[in-house]
Amino acid sequence: MPDDKDWTRTWTSAAAAIYGAVSYTDKKYLSLSEVMGYTGHAFRMNIDPVSINIAGPTSFPGGYILRRNLCNLGFTGCLADPVCPVPPDKVEKTIALVQASIDRGVPAITFDLFTPEFGLIYGYDDERRLFYGKDNAKDGTITYEEFAHPKIDLLFVTTIVESLPHSKYEMLRMALDMIVDHERGREWTHIFENRFAIGLAGYDAWIGAMERRAADEQGNAYNTAVVADAREHAVRFLELLARQWNGSNVVERTVQGRAAEAGRHFAAAAEAFNELRRMFPFPQGGSPKDPAEADKAIHLLQTAKEAETAGVEVLEKLLDFMKAYHTETWIH
Repeated sequence: MPDDKDWTRTWTSAAAAIYGAVSYTDKKYLSLSEVMGYTGHAFRMNIDPVSINIAGPTSFPGGYILRRNLCNLGFTGCLADPVCPVPPDKVEKTIALVQASIDRGVPAITFDLFTPEFGLIYGYDDERRLFYGKDNAKDGTITYEEFAHPKIDLLFVTTIVESLPHSKYEMLRMALDMIVDHERGREWTHIFENRFAIGLAGYDAWIGAMERRAADEQGNAYNTAVVADAREHAVRFLELLARQWNGSNVVERTVQGRAAEAGRHFAAAAEAFNELRRMFPFPQGGSPKDPAEADKAIHLLQTAKEAETAGVEVLEKLLDFMKAYHTETWIH
């Protein structure tokens, strides 16, 4: 992994927004890598099989995924996702939902604020009917009227309401359940079903596009940057698990061992993606249609797939084990 990596940043905008909101709660002690691990975003892959479209990383049912994400972290939440054109009463209810979250001191998570990515609304001016928000494109203001007319086909907001005292056992069990479901393609994808390949199946879709020399330059580079960054956070998350669980009982020792073992496999996948990132920098894109470059990319993707598959098998074993153990205090 790069020695100069900034572990407070990520290319996964959904995880960045969740981390930003969580940093205003009692769980602000969680690092970005931990948030990405417990929400499963460090292990996600969402690939358009036709051309590796740039929209792939954000093409998932946001309400469903983010609600599970917040639950994994120990929060209850609220959701607004009325379809456009949004009726005036639902616009006002959504605005009120955002304002209520800000009044509690926690930014609201939204999508398509200034760019089609996840971002945060952190303030409002009711007299001027303005929101203050930030995403990876801009930190600025947006009128209530502009907010009510997103470029996508729905008005999306998720807010954190209450923090629950989840134990680390429960957080990890739920995280592993979500990670394995995604990697094995069992995750509910709603309107995106059959349009994108998720988890380990994403590798075959990516390789297929490379074999046809059909990968879009910018889309391929963007997906590469997102997945490369995510796998680096996955490795760091697994390393943190191996260090933080103290080994005082069989569960602690099993988590330590399995996390370390999975971490070695995901580190090999991350290294392959690091090479792919050098070949296809974003936004320049590189030359994914060039036969020699495409064939080299196919080899690296196959290497990453083999390593990640082995890592997922380890996480499945850990999940099966964690399902059998849950306790807040264990004296033995």
